[in-house]
Amino acid sequence: MISEKAKEILESNIGLSLDQIWELSDNESRSFIETKIGKPLIFSKKYDLRKIGRGNPLLARKKITTIDEINAKIDALHK
Repeated sequence: MISEKAKEILESNIGLSLDQIWELSDNESRSFIETKIGKPLIFSKKYDLRKIGRGNPLLARKKITTIDEINAKIDALHK
């Protein structure tokens, strides 16, 4: 739940009541946002190579042992 004070602040900043916001369709909300920010709402199709995930950082730092590593160690003990 959102407090009444938070509702008042949001409504004064946005310019619409929360009920009106919930009733907006996708196209209406998109055009409303575009008019508020003053430019078209465009989502880029490009990938920022700096932000691409490289997997779990804990695995990369060897902080977590995978089941494959455990199995390899067990196999090495039996040989």
